[in-house]
Amino acid sequence: MRQAARGNKNYRLPGSVLIVTVEPCIMCVGALIQARVEEVVYGAADPKAGAIHSVFQTENWPPLNHMFSVISGVLEEECSALLKSFFASAGTSDMSG
Repeated sequence: MRQAARGNKNYRLPGSVLIVTVEPCIMCVGALIQARVEEVVYGAADPKAGAIHSVFQTENWPPLNHMFSVISGVLEEECSALLKSFFASAGTSDMSG
């Protein structure tokens, strides 16, 4: 997002699509709102810290000053396997869900 903002010469990124492996956390959702990202596409849910559907349900939450569309579950099995492999090699089991 920083690189896109630099290229845009503006921290706001209207019309942008963020594609990520895992569901964003609450801090990331805050950044997405501030940047005015239009759409978020993610693969694996995060049952411990996900802030779009899992722990917090921020998608289309009326009090927010900006809402973005969400596509979830894209290549979910592959994304989940990638994350589990990463955390296993790092010696932690944060993404055991």
